[in-house]
Amino acid sequence: MNFQGLGKIETYEQYLDMAFKDSMKVAESIRSDTKSQDRIVKSRRVESARVMTVAKSLISNLDGIIKRFPSIDHLPPFYNELVHCTIDYELLKKSLGALNWAKKQLQNLLDQTIIELRRNKRLHHFNVVRTSFSGRASSVMKQIKKNLEFLEGARKIMKSYPALKTSVPTIVIAGMPNVGKSTLLAAITGAKPHVASYPFTTQKLNLGYDAEENQYIDTPGLLDRPIAKRNPIERQAILALKHVANLVVFIIDPTESCGYPIGDQEKLLADIKKQFAVPVIIVSNKTDLSKPYPESIAASAKTGKGIDAVRAAITSALARQHTSAQNPA
Repeated sequence: MNFQGLGKIETYEQYLDMAFKDSMKVAESIRSDTKSQDRIVKSRRVESARVMTVAKSLISNLDGIIKRFPSIDHLPPFYNELVHCTIDYELLKKSLGALNWAKKQLQNLLDQTIIELRRNKRLHHFNVVRTSFSGRASSVMKQIKKNLEFLEGARKIMKSYPALKTSVPTIVIAGMPNVGKSTLLAAITGAKPHVASYPFTTQKLNLGYDAEENQYIDTPGLLDRPIAKRNPIERQAILALKHVANLVVFIIDPTESCGYPIGDQEKLLADIKKQFAVPVIIVSNKTDLSKPYPESIAASAKTGKGIDAVRAAITSALARQHTSAQNPA
């Protein structure tokens, strides 16, 4: 899913400026009409066009903001989780509701003003009615100032979400730092993984896809140390990843050259198995330098040794999952 279509949300003053400028252009166009026309009729036409242009411009911009924001409750679980842990969900709903309120207020104000202009027969009063409308419309927009500011901040956060495919088999790669996760990811997918922003501190996701279009996610800074030691936001990020994971590939460095003894790596493995209710494949990396960890697939991302076996194990595990889903007990 991709949130890049969320366009910038301007300040309420900017929306007003755009609306009033548009209304001036419309007014000038009508005034330049050389056809003879009763002054009252022409003035009514000018001021009516001005208020309609302002109202429609403001309503259109507010409606566009509301429609561009996705329905949070209908997002895939992964993104729903991200929204809840990166944005004040209640304030998001309140802010979008405030924009809907403003739309209705502006429409009601427009309807009342048009009626008043149609009834008016005094030349000098047309300008008074339009000026009153402009002031009240500005007041409505000013009342949603903070809502617009909040939504712009929320938009920036949502644009930073990684563009994950939530409907394809997804393999999450875990293991201590420096065990060779990104190298193995590149070896499995046969291409250099691309990096996607993750909206938590400086974390990034390394994404890759194999020939079957399976999605691989390496999560540096998230699944490389005990989850109990993570801060609340990082734990929420891990929870979000659980929604897309069909399989976990856990990488062990039997050489311990990563800087972590086997015992620490085993503790993280146990933690991952506890947190993720999906199959876990254990891969011993760097086996060109050391004996593999027991009951694991021996591989070397650096030399390519065992990569086909890792791919085969992943394909087999995903096939079993698919069969189970097609034939539930």
